[in-house]
Amino acid sequence: MRWTKADTTQYLPEKQYIDTVIIPLVPFNPASDQHMVKQAFQRELNQVFTNLIEKEYKGRIFLAPDYHYLDGQQEIEFTRVNAWIQKFKEQPFQHIFLFTFDNTWKKYESELDGHLLWVPGMGSGDIQSTETQSFVREQAHQISELIQAYW
Repeated sequence: MRWTKADTTQYLPEKQYIDTVIIPLVPFNPASDQHMVKQAFQRELNQVFTNLIEKEYKGRIFLAPDYHYLDGQQEIEFTRVNAWIQKFKEQPFQHIFLFTFDNTWKKYESELDGHLLWVPGMGSGDIQSTETQSFVREQAHQISELIQAYW
């Protein structure tokens, strides 16, 4: 289920069965041309991953809206991320996963009230290429197994 009117309407009466939420963490830095391209690609890759996982577990996982933050601001952002997490716990979601390709979040993992799913991502590429699609399928399978271990 996704953050859409149709899915949210379906979620509300069934929320006792949907115990897991995934929050995509998406960095951006508009001050650097080089970072913009890399981060735009990683945002697309993040969407492909989280959509694939949500689709596999539709009816069990709720895909939250992307959490966007300025690159390099994780030290102050984890407090805001935790505020998001608390709101999702009120729904009540039992399992909260934060999905990112940004390894900087690993420094703050112990400060987060959810489970960090960090995947070393591809720095660039073509989202439609065979190599990228193969990478996504392989990593999504491993992420799915990790999520199942928490259930």
